[in-house]
This record gives sequence, structure tokens and C-alpha cells, in this order.
Amino acid sequence: MLKRRKLGKTNLSVSEIGLGCWQLGGLTTINDISITYGDVNEQTAKKIINKALELGVNAFDTADSYSLGNSERRLGKILSERRAEVYIFTKGAGVPSYNKPSPFEIDLSYHHLIAAIDRSLKRLQTDYVDLYHAHAAPQSEPDFVNLEKAFGKIKSEGKASYCGVSIGLEYQKGIELINRGIVDSIQLYFSLLDFEPIIELLSLAKRNGVGIIVAEPLSQGFLTGKYNKNTSFPKTDVRSRYSVEEIKTKLERSQQFQFFSNKSRTMNQVALAYVLSREEVSICIPGAKSVEQLESNVKSSEISINSQELEKIEKIQRSW
Repeated sequence: MLKRRKLGKTNLSVSEIGLGCWQLGGLTTINDISITYGDVNEQTAKKIINKALELGVNAFDTADSYSLGNSERRLGKILSERRAEVYIFTKGAGVPSYNKPSPFEIDLSYHHLIAAIDRSLKRLQTDYVDLYHAHAAPQSEPDFVNLEKAFGKIKSEGKASYCGVSIGLEYQKGIELINRGIVDSIQLYFSLLDFEPIIELLSLAKRNGVGIIVAEPLSQGFLTGKYNKNTSFPKTDVRSRYSVEEIKTKLERSQQFQFFSNKSRTMNQVALAYVLSREEVSICIPGAKSVEQLESNVKSSEISINSQELEKIEKIQRSW
């Protein structure tokens, strides 16, 4: 059974590996731009979610923008009979728009967030979510004010037990959110390639009892060891937005960690074990497009990275 960790000061005891559900809504494009990782049909999505439950995963992370709500719909349909056994996290603020490279605008206004969670609850077939995140970091003082007001309203009405913000790579915004006391949790990108949170953010979150949820712990799959310099992604994959140079840099850096894998542990397991080596992390939420990927990810919970290996990792990271 998967080990559990406390999510900050909340009363949520989450499996240290959850399931990121971005990919589970299936192929979706806006203005001919993919907004997910290829196509996962409903039958495969159901198999992945049911296997996750079987393996002890108790936290599922989605968003209203994932496949334009279809990730929430599929998740709600499958989990509706198991609602009391699981934690459901979702996010709101993305509004489909004619933008490139990401076809969304961000709306952190009070009224949009209140309406967005109501729509999410309907798709998820539930009266509440355990955690509601704004799907982008605030960029102005009105954004901070709106977030605090909306979170207060959402929690007071029982539509979410806790609230936070998904900041991606905007770590300084996470620090400001924690210092202002606005959030119960922060969702961020943290991996062997994106390691800046260890400098200040993780320790600050721990001191303030803010839960840390790690998204993209495999750096969008670049840390799985599956790709090489000749890799190109189809238009149906969100990673097709990256330039050839960006893909080359990510792969060159990820390949510097390949020697950590061996017969008993794969590269993706090393990458997840690295994230879980930080006690400040409550949960990491890698996605999976197959049951086999899910099983491999969950096995990472049994793997540990020793102090000498952590020193070698830090040396590589410093060299960049």
C-alpha cells in the first residue's frame, strides 16, 4: 500500500503518489493546437483510474481546462461511487481563447472563480472538492485580493475543503502567496530539471504548514528515458509546442541522470524518488497514459535516493 503524507496543516492524508489527470480527458484541440498529451480513450482512462485505486492512490488532480472539462467528466463518472474513499483536486481560471502558444487566457476574478467551481462540481458529480486551486499565479494586487475573497467564499459554502494556487514555475509568486497567508497548498513544477524550489520555497512552505503538490515531476516525460535527440512530438501532443532547441536542452540535461537507473529501478522511478526525498513535499502527481506507466510510477514509492546520490544530483544541477 502506498505511504501517506499529511498535506500541510490540512486534515488530508494523501498517498505520496497521486494521479495527474490532464491526459485522461482525451484528444482535444483549440485553434488546431493540442491541449493534452495525445489521445486517451474513455475505456483506457477508466482502467487507469481503477488501477490507481487498487494500488492505493487516493488523490486525483484535474482541472476545468483539461480537455475542456472532459477530464473532470470522466473522473467524476468513475469516482462517483467511491467518493468517500478519495480526495479530488481540481483547478479553475483558464478560459479558452485565440492565443498562442497556449490557447487560454487567465481569469482570476472573484466571480469567474465562483462560477468555475460550480461548473467543475457539476462535471465531477460531487457537492465538494477536497482542494480547489486557481490555475495560475496572481500577477497584480487585485488578483491577490480576488483570490483571498473567492477562497473564503468557496470554503465557507463547503464547495472546497481547502484552497491554493497552481504556480507552475513562478516560484516567487508562491513565496508571496505563503507570506500573505492566502493558501493551504501550492502546486508547482519540481523535478530533477526544475529544482529551484529547494532554494527557498519548500522550506518556507513547511514552516508555514502549506502543503506542496508537485506537478510534472517527470518534466513532461523528458525524465522517463524514453526520448532522444531525434524525438519529435505529433501535433496531437501539447509538447509539440517546444522548439527543437528546447527539446534538445531538456534531453541533454535529463540524460545526465541516466546512470542512476539500473536493473532494479527505471529512470522515471529515480526522478519520482528524488522528488519524494524532500520531506516538504506532500504528494507528487505524475500522469499516466497506460496502466503500465501508472504501475511503474507507483513503484517509485518503494525506492530511496541515498545521500551520496543526492550529492551527485546537486553537482549536476549546479553545473547548469
